[in-house]
Amino acid sequence: MPPQERVLPLFPLNVVLFPGAPLPLHVFEERYKLMVQHCLDSDSLFGVALIRSGMEVGEPAVPYDVGAIARITGVRRLDDGRMLLSNMGEQRFRVLEIVELRPYVRALVTPLEEDARAALDPGLKERARVVMTEHLRLLLGVRGGWVNEPKLPDDPGPLSYFVCASLQAAPGEKQALLENDSPTDRLRQALDLVERDLPALREYVAREAANRINSQ
Repeated sequence: MPPQERVLPLFPLNVVLFPGAPLPLHVFEERYKLMVQHCLDSDSLFGVALIRSGMEVGEPAVPYDVGAIARITGVRRLDDGRMLLSNMGEQRFRVLEIVELRPYVRALVTPLEEDARAALDPGLKERARVVMTEHLRLLLGVRGGWVNEPKLPDDPGPLSYFVCASLQAAPGEKQALLENDSPTDRLRQALDLVERDLPALREYVAREAANRINSQ
């Protein structure tokens, strides 16, 4: 196989993992406990892909072709054999072929590179700063918290994934963003989705704040 292609254990989930984003997992099925142990014994890497059809539990689900590599950064073993995993998203990949279904899914994948020539337009970064500052303050405001202006990456790829990981969007919308190979297009589309949801989020935060005041 070409040098960049590799076989990865694959974890089909009802979530979309973006590079640079954390992913906590509760592992309880025997097949995935076996998969995690294999990962821990080797390079701690596995693939995460959104489920196209099927379910997380039971028969192997059919995943989308584009996913992201996850690196296990921490594991807590419970007395009954379950595992609580901390994971971090790394590079995107495309599934070329499912090579094994049991005991867990394994797939031949190829990494998807970012466009190294893409430059971040100052106007687009300013839009991201304004939109994400309000978005994150509203999300924390639900819990009575506060955040200063977020420190944003200077490259369009990492910045787009930062915005994508913050989205409160449907899995299908997130999957479309993950599959977008243009960092700047991905960033614009992600910001469009954040701005779409800001009015409802403002109303929700105002309503929660009023409820807290009335309950005092």
